[in-house]
Parts: sequence; structure tokens; C-alpha cells
Amino acid sequence: MLEIIHHVLPEAFFDVLKTVPLLLIVYALLYYIENRLTNTPELLSRAAQFGPVVGALAGSIPQCGFSAAASALFSAGFLAPATLVAVFLATSDEAVPIMLAGGASVQQVVLLLVVKFAIAVIGGYVLRCTVFRRHKAGTDGPLEIEMGDCGCETSPVANILSHTIKTTIFLFVVLFALNMVVHGIGEERVASLMLTNSIFQPLLCAVLGLIPSCAMSVLLSELFVGGTISFGALVAGLSTGAGFGYIVLLEEKEGRHRALPVIAATFATAVIGGTLVQLLIG
Repeated sequence: MLEIIHHVLPEAFFDVLKTVPLLLIVYALLYYIENRLTNTPELLSRAAQFGPVVGALAGSIPQCGFSAAASALFSAGFLAPATLVAVFLATSDEAVPIMLAGGASVQQVVLLLVVKFAIAVIGGYVLRCTVFRRHKAGTDGPLEIEMGDCGCETSPVANILSHTIKTTIFLFVVLFALNMVVHGIGEERVASLMLTNSIFQPLLCAVLGLIPSCAMSVLLSELFVGGTISFGALVAGLSTGAGFGYIVLLEEKEGRHRALPVIAATFATAVIGGTLVQLLIG
């Protein structure tokens, strides 16, 4: 047990540490929007039609913490649900460098990013016109986050730092607990349960991807490079693998009723997309 803690503790610490600068920027942006911009609803309405494309492009950036930043914007009411789903679907976390280091070809990596981008854009627009047709950024109003409407006399810097520290601690505790479970089970045992050559493998990998940890993208990439899972299963797993995004999304109790449909839509789209890719490509 002590050996696992010795391995997992620094891993969780440095994974979360990488997201801190991005969270600072996002919470600073949220403070500015809440306190300085008077025409935010109008700007969001004009940008809404491009939401899934922009979200998919942003999610394609191989950055483990970007999904967390997008979730913070969504929780504050400044990101539409379909756009957040597009970000989640396009996110690959650490997959790109792990695949290249493990021997995957550049063509495979490019194909992965292109396929995930296409699923994110198509899925985002389909969801916006169906499941989320009545939900746009700002229509529900921003949540009562500490930095904006609290009426406090504390400085903007104190508010931004306070919210960033709170989210960082929450991320670390959850990620540490999850990584302890994963390491306790063992990656070899996980690999043995992956239903090799089965049509249900994308579904299984999508479930695995829901575990909010950047370690999942590493595991899925290694399983693909090792020939344990198909390309379609990799797509499905990485499409639900939004990492810290789910943790931040579920952090605020007031926003959980809005978070669950987003997670469900991400999962369903990832499974459908990954299964189709497996049938068409392998």
C-alpha cells in the first residue's frame, strides 16, 4: 500500500499542478465577464452558432486541463451544453505523446485527431438541434460563483485565487483516490477485461474513459499501441475521457442537474461514434 501511495501521490500532484495556470486564466476571465462586460448575453448569442466547431477545435489541443477550464465556463453559464460536449469529445489529454512514444505512426495520430474532431462537431450540432435545442449559453443564468455576484469587499485577486485553490484541492483529492483504485486493480487486469475483437469494446472503453483521470488516456493509448483494443474503441474511450472536466462539472451541487445530461450525451455520442469507426476502420 505504501508503495502505491508513493507512486500515486506525486503523479496526482503533478497532473493537477499542470492545470493550475489554466484555471487561473479561466477564473480571471469569468471575473472579468461577470463584472465588466454588460453585453455578455448578446455576445454569447452571436457566437452560439459556431459553438461546437470552436469547442471541438479547443478540445483538440492536447492539454489535460482544458476540459476542466471548459467545465468551469459552463458551470458559470458562459458555455452552451452542446459546446461543452464538443470539447469533451475532442479532448485527447495525454494520448498523442503516449501514442507517438509507444510506436504509433504519425498517420494514426492524425487520423485519431481528425476522427475525434469530426465526431465532436457533428455530435455537437446534432445535440444542439435535438437534446439541447432549448439550452444555450447564458439562458439558465450563471451559477452563484464566489467571484462575481457575492457583493464581497475582497479584491479580485483574492476571489480568483480562492476559487482556483478550492477547485485545485478538490481535483487533487478526487484524482488521488481514483488513481489509488486504478493502481490497486492493476493495468494488466484491466487489459484482460477489454473484450478483444468484440463489437462491444467501444462501449467498454467509453465506460473506462468516464473515469475522471488523465491516467485513462495513457492507459487507453497503451492498450491500443499494444494491440489490445481497436482504433474505434480508442476513439470511444478518448471521447469520453474528459479528465478533470467531469470533476469540475460535478463540483457545484447547484449545477449537477445540468451536468448529468452533458455527461450522458457525451457518453452516448462517444459510443455511437466509436462503434461506427470500429465497423468502418477497425
